[in-house]
Amino acid sequence: MTTQVLEQATEERLIRRRASAEEFWSLPESLMHIEYVDGHIVTIPTPSLFHQRALGRVFIALYDFVEEDGLEKAAGGKKVGRLFVKPPDVALPSGDVVQPDLFFLAAGDARRAAEEQRVRCSPPFAVEVLSSATAEHDTLTKWALYGKNGVREYWIVDAEKRTVAQLVLRRRHHVLTEPGESDTIKASVPAGFEMTVGELLGV
Repeated sequence: MTTQVLEQATEERLIRRRASAEEFWSLPESLMHIEYVDGHIVTIPTPSLFHQRALGRVFIALYDFVEEDGLEKAAGGKKVGRLFVKPPDVALPSGDVVQPDLFFLAAGDARRAAEEQRVRCSPPFAVEVLSSATAEHDTLTKWALYGKNGVREYWIVDAEKRTVAQLVLRRRHHVLTEPGESDTIKASVPAGFEMTVGELLGV
């Protein structure tokens, strides 16, 4: 009996249940990864250490560019935006609420988010790192959701295959490129960032 409970508790799967937006916002504050998508509360399993290591590498590379080496220097020391890692809620214009693994906000939106303690806009840039439980959610559901809400650039990182699906919004549709480990990925948001996928994910 104990073994069955443990197996059920560690099973990696998304749990969806239909609910109103009011029900979602009335949930108690939690460190669990919970989203509100298409009228459903979606509970997502805790990420693996492998997932978090890959996310950490991508965050460090982008943070160094946004806040240390690139954008700030180009703007004469002026803040041009901020990077965030989950679990902050991102309330999209469609009414859906997501928790991207990583996202970027321009300076004005970042200031408003700090004042309101909530993100109420579409980030121009978002990243999701794939795991077995979230692969379909990230590659189908969120791709469509981010396109509908005008997210200008979306990366889907496959750390196991060491590839990045780079989706850049062009005339309301994302255009897909898939650079491999030895290829250079060049971001349109945050503009000017470029690095080989191998360097981005750690050699």
